[in-house]
Amino acid sequence: MPVPPGPGRAGPKITPVPDPHLTISGSLSTTNVIMASWSNAMWQSVVNRAIRMLAFGPFRRHFFSATATVGRN
Repeated sequence: MPVPPGPGRAGPKITPVPDPHLTISGSLSTTNVIMASWSNAMWQSVVNRAIRMLAFGPFRRHFFSATATVGRN
């Protein structure tokens, strides 16, 4: 557990997140026949749930904000 700043103790050095780490992108493919036929709206609801888990779950302190979008290639 981190020690809070106080007399004689410096707080943690906080620096901006480097640009290459601000965005994470990727692709997902599936061979599941049911999931393969899901609409963009259905996939968007899945990623929206992931965003909620980042905002309110155990990792919430590590994220200032997050967004996710779905598109088909």
